[in-house]
Amino acid sequence: MTIAIAGCGPVGTTILETLLERPKHRNQVVVLTRNPRSTPLFNQTIQVQVDYSDISSTTAQLESHAVHTVICAFGMSSPEAFQAQLDLIKASEKSTATKRFIPSEFSFVQDETILHTSPDVQDFIDITDALKKTGLEYTRVYPGYFMDYWGIPNVRTHIKYFAYGVDICNARALIPGDGNDVITMTYSYDMAKFVVHLLDLQWWPESSYIAGDDITFNQLLDLAQRLRGKKFDVTYVNVDKVKQNQVPLLPQPEDLYYSPDIANWLSNYMSQVLVCGSMKLPREGRLNAMFPHIHPVSMSEFLADAWTPN
Repeated sequence: MTIAIAGCGPVGTTILETLLERPKHRNQVVVLTRNPRSTPLFNQTIQVQVDYSDISSTTAQLESHAVHTVICAFGMSSPEAFQAQLDLIKASEKSTATKRFIPSEFSFVQDETILHTSPDVQDFIDITDALKKTGLEYTRVYPGYFMDYWGIPNVRTHIKYFAYGVDICNARALIPGDGNDVITMTYSYDMAKFVVHLLDLQWWPESSYIAGDDITFNQLLDLAQRLRGKKFDVTYVNVDKVKQNQVPLLPQPEDLYYSPDIANWLSNYMSQVLVCGSMKLPREGRLNAMFPHIHPVSMSEFLADAWTPN
């Protein structure tokens, strides 16, 4: 069974690294990419150069490499990325070798219930609708919010820093709402472990929920202040301002991964999703119960590892 990873940004690279650490899959991975890379990690794989807009060519590549499962991990921050994923779904449907597809989400549930928060949610709905019309088996992977953001720069991660809610590095917080909304959070490498084990299942649930912890910003703030041994500069943004897209950005590093426009949009979009209760994942159907031997770290464990002085 050949597994293809499409898109090797932070999430795709984390999944690739985790797959290559598992002997069972080490020789079964190919990377679909527009621009092959020469690094120790990527040199362990076969890199297949593709033009996603050329569906026939992508189909031929999937068949040539006998790709059974596609894991799409595009950074979904542009219309071009959504179109590329739609094209990859079409190519996977046409491929006689390809049977399974994991779309690029790796976040909270983005469906009709939060469409009012942003018209961009429709793109995720369209991706799911496209998959439903194929014969491909698929599962949408939901790990919630990545814990990694609150461990940078002290943790192993490919996730790019973005200050949101609680800024542990700089002892400050800008919290949407009253701070009591629950957020499901998972460490990126724990998410990747669950994804790798999904490959062994005979059938897939349509939604694959993963949880390291369910925590509020107030609880996160309390943990952070105790670990740093100081009080943070804290501001709360009332719900009315959140709903009017008036959530200011926390100060960001000069080398921020996102453009200023995207960073501002992310802050307001996530805040709206947070205060309407949609950052907490359902408890029913979590992969934690399906794979009890995987023990994802809790936020308190994660922060203690990241911020306890050596």
